[in-house]
Amino acid sequence: LAHAQGRGPLARACARARGRAREARAMRALRLGKLAVLPWVLPGAVRARALGAVGGPLCTATPSCASGSRRAVASSSSPAAERAPTEAGSQRSPAVAGAAGAAVLAAAGGLASWAAFGKVEEVNVKVEQISEEVFDTKDNLFVFFLDKSEDLLDKKDDLQKVCRALRRDKSLHRLTFYFNVRKEGDPPGPDGHRADGAESTGAPLLPCVMYKGQRKTAIKVNTADIPLDKITEFFAALSEKIDPAWKTWPVRRLSGQEFHEEVLEASSPAAPVLMQMYEDTCFLCFLMRPFVNSLAKLFKENGVPLTFKRINISENDFPDRCPVARGTPTFICFRGDKVPGVKWDEFKPNDLVQRLTKEYTNLPESVLAEMDELQGLVSRRFQMFTQLVMWTIELQKLEALLAAPPPALPVSSPVGEAEGGEADGAEMPAEAEEVDDDAFSSVVSTMMAADMRRTDLLLENLAYLQREVDEVEHDAALLGIMLAESVQKREKDEDELFAASRQKKSNR
Repeated sequence: LAHAQGRGPLARACARARGRAREARAMRALRLGKLAVLPWVLPGAVRARALGAVGGPLCTATPSCASGSRRAVASSSSPAAERAPTEAGSQRSPAVAGAAGAAVLAAAGGLASWAAFGKVEEVNVKVEQISEEVFDTKDNLFVFFLDKSEDLLDKKDDLQKVCRALRRDKSLHRLTFYFNVRKEGDPPGPDGHRADGAESTGAPLLPCVMYKGQRKTAIKVNTADIPLDKITEFFAALSEKIDPAWKTWPVRRLSGQEFHEEVLEASSPAAPVLMQMYEDTCFLCFLMRPFVNSLAKLFKENGVPLTFKRINISENDFPDRCPVARGTPTFICFRGDKVPGVKWDEFKPNDLVQRLTKEYTNLPESVLAEMDELQGLVSRRFQMFTQLVMWTIELQKLEALLAAPPPALPVSSPVGEAEGGEADGAEMPAEAEEVDDDAFSSVVSTMMAADMRRTDLLLENLAYLQREVDEVEHDAALLGIMLAESVQKREKDEDELFAASRQKKSNR
């Protein structure tokens, strides 16, 4: 009977357990930045411990017996803000912190119980200065660009208005906000006098840059009409279409939407997954493609518990729970969905082999010897690819020379002899005089793109490149012969024309 009426020791123990669970949920929400307002429904001692654990000012709200009003305490700049919270309530103030809303209330004990306390005052969103460390380790960045440091205070209300509007959108809950103050010598910031939003309201325009994955875009935000549609569209996760053929490749290629299943769930401490991040325009990624394929095949054949996979971050944003990588190639080792992935510092062939040797100390000597041989062959691949590029460029120059219309034959002097007796070389077409940097880059990019679609191993690729070099060299030799014959014929025609001209003059 005492237990049923809530007065027995078991009932009191259950109540204490429920209180501890409610406290744990609130503490966790605070640490994750999901709790901006500390509900009064929690006991005063719990609020005191929570505020002490977070170490930052928060807002506490209290119910009013009659009107359901809220009670906010003094400014953080006042001495009262430094006093420790008591059982009667905290003396902390609203501060720069995370979002307020239904998710906060659910973490603290339920939306229904909180609704009775009335509307909660919005708190400021944290906006920090951007840094290289932030850029190299975080994703989903929204950066305000300011002309001077004073703008941080002068435009505070406008910045907070934009931040709060974006935080209220559920699809943008991953956003973090930063600012950058322009310094002398910095490149120009986001350009554009046109606002992304209302056109003629006269509202302040905030230059911003959005970063997600390897993508970025600059916008001018009109605070009177914040372009939520454009911003949410940009921050929607990019994931390329899955090709069933990828499953048969020596190194499984992934799309962003496959990451959780193919990497986090497929890996474990005993059988990790080593995922390579690469880009289409990364030359070292291209150079190492068949080398990584060969390593994957070697480990699989020898029963080494490591699976190689790769993801193209030109076509996919960084998946959730995947470390950020601003440079490629980057190798990340995953050991299950309970353990964060670890980025390896090693990215060159020799360094990668040494890291694998340290990670797997019991590899057979035959495997170690083959790994060493493979990393040495990467330089051979570079040499052969360079030969193929240069011969291809020479072939294009010869084709341009042969395709160009020949200049008109002279009527008064033989080839190589201008009027006055001075030598004058034959004029070559301008496009055939030299291959500029743009043409060279175009050839390299085209050949890299074609090679990245291949799935061969390193030895197979070397054999393929050798055949390509031999073929283009043969074609260049044939075109060279054709060009020489064309030059000889032209010289003969000019000699005959000159002889005829001289004969005609002598007859006069």
